[in-house]
Amino acid sequence: MEKCKGCVADVLGACQEDFCRPEREALAEEAERRARNLGHVLGDFVKSKGCPVWQALCIHCNKPVIIDLDPAPGQADIYGEAVVTSCVDTGSRPDGANTGQTA
Repeated sequence: MEKCKGCVADVLGACQEDFCRPEREALAEEAERRARNLGHVLGDFVKSKGCPVWQALCIHCNKPVIIDLDPAPGQADIYGEAVVTSCVDTGSRPDGANTGQTA
């Protein structure tokens, strides 16, 4: 994942070695786990310009998941359709996970 840049740690010079990397990677792993539990397969997380937010899309249904390193008070740091709804294109997956098909 791309380095954040532009946050207070970067402005103050504390982010020379990617200050928020451990938090960002932990959030990305949790987002991937939650999305996978709903049948999604995420692509790479891509940094949003000008803010500490990364987004990944399900490679099957294009539903997003977002990780936010600086959410507003009371807001989640992981959100998006891919962590709250099942993948709608699971039938094309070779493992057949979450297809809803019965034997």
